[in-house]
Amino acid sequence: MELFSLVGCPLFAGVPEGEWESLLSQVGARERYFQRGETLLSAGERTQSMGVVLAGRVTVEHHDFWGNRSVLDSLGPGKVFAETYALLPEEPLQVSVTGAEAGKALFLSPGKLGRDPRLLRNLLLLTAEKNLRLSRRIFHTSSKTIRGRVLSYLSFEAARNGSREFTIPFTRQQLADYLEVDRSALSHELGNMAREGLLRTSRSRFTLLVKEEDRP
Repeated sequence: MELFSLVGCPLFAGVPEGEWESLLSQVGARERYFQRGETLLSAGERTQSMGVVLAGRVTVEHHDFWGNRSVLDSLGPGKVFAETYALLPEEPLQVSVTGAEAGKALFLSPGKLGRDPRLLRNLLLLTAEKNLRLSRRIFHTSSKTIRGRVLSYLSFEAARNGSREFTIPFTRQQLADYLEVDRSALSHELGNMAREGLLRTSRSRFTLLVKEEDRP
């Protein structure tokens, strides 16, 4: 186990490095490297292990009966996934977890985290954070128009980054899936917004603009 990968991992916050190896053994931890596009967990299967992203990024996706994909979340280092299903091992996954870029994940048994109250508390905080992100997505997709959804999401990202220039954690297709809109329609709307002087964009990089007539 490459323990340096756990430095800065919120799940292990407050745990001295000297205790990591013992704790990892207690919770049955194992590392897994993954490639971009590789499926770590598939909808329909059952799991007794939750995951922690150590490096790279994964997306949590839902695929309906006809193959349509919705991106529910994008998770980078320190974020957890499948913890609810791991605590309810008889419940089949309703989502899939896929590598958005090459990286590494740590799988462990959440049922054994109770042996250490620090890990249990950290998991509760991470789960609360995830619930907030999912609630935020519902807010972003509540608008009936593509522009409304884009404005909601980009406004939040600007506020979160404290800057009108920022990079989002999605490709254009992933953003379309996240906002539940057609990719070509999203690109068309972004093009209209750029021509109207509302933003500049290049791949995942955005700059929000204020039109001259809107300046105070």
